[in-house]
Amino acid sequence: MEKQQEKRNVGEKKGGLPSRNSGQTGPEPKEHRIDINEISPRVKNWIGSLKKIEERTQSQTQWPRTPKIPQMLRGTQDFKKFYEPRVISIGPYHHGKPHLDPVEMIKPLCARNFLDDIKQDIEALYTKIESNTEAVKKCYDWSSTNKYDDDKLAWIMLLDGFFLLQFIHGKGMRNFLRNHQINFVVQDLFLLENQLPFRVLKLIFEEANFNKGSSMEELIKKFVTDTPSHLLDLLRSALLGRIKRLGGSQPEQEQQPEKKEKSSSSQRGDGRGIWLYSFQRIKELKASRIHLKPSRTSMLTGVSFNSYFFYGYLKLPPIIIGDFTKHRFLNIVAYEMCLDALDDYGVTSYICLLYHLIDHADDVKELRSKHILYNLLGKIGNDLVDPEAYKDVKDCIQEHYNKRMNTWIAQAFHDHFNTPRTIIAFIAAVLILFLTGV
Repeated sequence: MEKQQEKRNVGEKKGGLPSRNSGQTGPEPKEHRIDINEISPRVKNWIGSLKKIEERTQSQTQWPRTPKIPQMLRGTQDFKKFYEPRVISIGPYHHGKPHLDPVEMIKPLCARNFLDDIKQDIEALYTKIESNTEAVKKCYDWSSTNKYDDDKLAWIMLLDGFFLLQFIHGKGMRNFLRNHQINFVVQDLFLLENQLPFRVLKLIFEEANFNKGSSMEELIKKFVTDTPSHLLDLLRSALLGRIKRLGGSQPEQEQQPEKKEKSSSSQRGDGRGIWLYSFQRIKELKASRIHLKPSRTSMLTGVSFNSYFFYGYLKLPPIIIGDFTKHRFLNIVAYEMCLDALDDYGVTSYICLLYHLIDHADDVKELRSKHILYNLLGKIGNDLVDPEAYKDVKDCIQEHYNKRMNTWIAQAFHDHFNTPRTIIAFIAAVLILFLTGV
């Protein structure tokens, strides 16, 4: 009887107040409550896992993270070629792979050479790194750091930090590496999964006792700053003009045109925010009297477009394409895709813009003739989703492109007055007609 009475009182409010259904006939509805003791063990484990994830997220270190390549890119063609190291491992992600052993054996020699220059006790440095291993672990994916104890992880950080600082300085590196190895080391140091937190480098560097006027001290100070997370992030920041250029002052950036919301009849949406542009390549822009000019800045953000009556100017930053440019750009794009990175997609937007403009060798030739592109870029924008950071520029180009009168007049000039001889002949013909009429 008492249990039945308790069940009937479940719907009553605290303090003995009657429920909102009191006084009505019929059975009193029960209030829905969750009793943790009645939940199945599987659901308990699931809730516990969610709590652990939440606690781990809330307790994230202030040290910036070095994420792994997003899963969506791991199935792409030539993944190993562009995202995995060939000669050296930096950090825990690729540590211990057999093909990286030759350079791994060089790291202790570099460490000894570096310690001779900074006059620092390795035991003291190790103790400092070992006391920060919890912060180091949270910089990387847990699946790669949980297989190392604190001692092993501290030695990885210390030896890799010595090597990276020694390599940045460059002193004596040819005693340890051949020329072709140095080139591949440079490539490997800018892979997303081959990064060392700059905080680790600062721990090594902050108590170093360099000789007075040491070139190593000055050079490392330019690299080890507070802002970048790691070397790849430093490169990205330099490309976008977020920090001063390494080894010099930051060049004055070109003033960008104000962003204006413009509607264009050429824009066609499918209801999901995807906009299409009918201009496809640089050759078509040239036929519409849209001229290319190099920007006054080499920052990738130096993109602008100005439209005039019969012509327009598209300004693009000059860029030098070397052997490893594609590797670096793809790894920066992968970094921008990660949740831990900034969401401005600066480099991804630039690559998508070039991918939209370059469709043929003639387009590359035109960029090279205007001193915008040096060497061959290649199609590195495949499978990228355009973040539309340069949507305003493309909208302005499209608006100019849609002015058919401009296009017809521009095409006429392009087809019939593309040389001084044809222009002189036209003027002579007009004069003859005029004099004949007189």
